[in-house]
Amino acid sequence: MNNEIRLIFLLVFSLFLQTAIIAQVETETDAGHLTEEESESDEPFYRLGSQRTWPFFSYLNDPGDDASTLGIEFESYLNIGQYEIKNISYFEVNQYPRVIPGQPNGNPSGTTDVVVPADGINDLLMGFWFARKGKHHGKHHLTGGFAAMFPTASDKTLGSDKFSLGPSFDYEFESGRWFAGAIALQVWSVAGPSDVKAVNMLMIKPFVVFNVVERFDLIYMPYGISVYWNKPEGEKVYLPLGGGGQYQIPLGKKTTLNLGLQFFENVIRPTKGTVYDLRFLVEFVL
Repeated sequence: MNNEIRLIFLLVFSLFLQTAIIAQVETETDAGHLTEEESESDEPFYRLGSQRTWPFFSYLNDPGDDASTLGIEFESYLNIGQYEIKNISYFEVNQYPRVIPGQPNGNPSGTTDVVVPADGINDLLMGFWFARKGKHHGKHHLTGGFAAMFPTASDKTLGSDKFSLGPSFDYEFESGRWFAGAIALQVWSVAGPSDVKAVNMLMIKPFVVFNVVERFDLIYMPYGISVYWNKPEGEKVYLPLGGGGQYQIPLGKKTTLNLGLQFFENVIRPTKGTVYDLRFLVEFVL
């Protein structure tokens, strides 16, 4: 019961933080009264673009191993001279009954016979992508950058205990009712204890949004397609198939609340990995 209370508390705290951010954005908008041209010429150094909260539940072959996770994701932008830097920062609060191979990101060890439960946060995963201002897409938009993973996990089974770096790409396609693309990153461990397994992970986070009617979209936004290159054959890959929908609720002048629900089956997965994921979305787009 204590674990459920902690998860609810963190979800409520996340929603409180989102509400405070929205209030600040709306206040600044009302106080500024800037025209569109003035806004473009007076862009802030830092801007929060969206905040996503992902409560999701993972189902395994043994019902006693089912796990719950609260993912927190921030998407923000930095303006430096003629360049815009997009950043996505992601971490999770996990409640695991045992080590789950490949879950969460950055756990390269995954001794599958461990049954001791672990609760806490995982490694912080961040991506940075660079683009010139005014070069944003027609239908296609591709930017390059880098990814970094930091050993912030509160339990050794929830993280890598390594600092990891590597290249990353962000591709977006937008046309009519379609908005789709993917973020791809490859990270290798570059520092950390020598007696801990190295990180060699590919993560692809695709997204597909199709607007059916006003305010309602069909969506495919999975946890991610991941490949752990250092693991044995048959234990390397997670490939989720599924999807769901989301409903858009306008809040204030510039803010939208997206509420979504999706269901996935990992059709390719490690032997003792997650079989199904039920994934909720609470997203504030600013």
